[in-house]
Amino acid sequence: MGPPGPGGSGGGGTPSFAMLHREGELSVPYGGGVVPLDPLSQSVGAQCREDGVQILSPGVYRLQYQVNFPVAARVSTVLCLRLGEAPVPGTVCHVDKENPGQPFTAMGQSIVSLEAPASLTLHSSRGFNIAGASAGDTLATLTVMG
Repeated sequence: MGPPGPGGSGGGGTPSFAMLHREGELSVPYGGGVVPLDPLSQSVGAQCREDGVQILSPGVYRLQYQVNFPVAARVSTVLCLRLGEAPVPGTVCHVDKENPGQPFTAMGQSIVSLEAPASLTLHSSRGFNIAGASAGDTLATLTVMG
């Protein structure tokens, strides 16, 4: 096995990463749209925004999201990551939680090669409103690692 290659994604050797999350309450407007998230941490190669992440450098990235639907939630939607307007393969998750009683976790992940800067968002096909069962419960996360 040879020596490890350069770190990061864009050939500069600096890792690019971002993490966003939402605690307490999570609302997507009627008709669906971007899932709003709060910035948690980022590197020089990524800019967190409430509507997602602007990935600034070309390279290979691991993209992952998780949405935790509490016991009382009633939700029917399709979640996916989008680069620009295009759904990211491997991230589409159908959520059909019409009967309360059990929590449900929706997840998606992919590895992508970007040739240019790109905007990444978590998208829901329908609106919903969920609240954590306890203060500080994490309802959603979005992670970018390159």
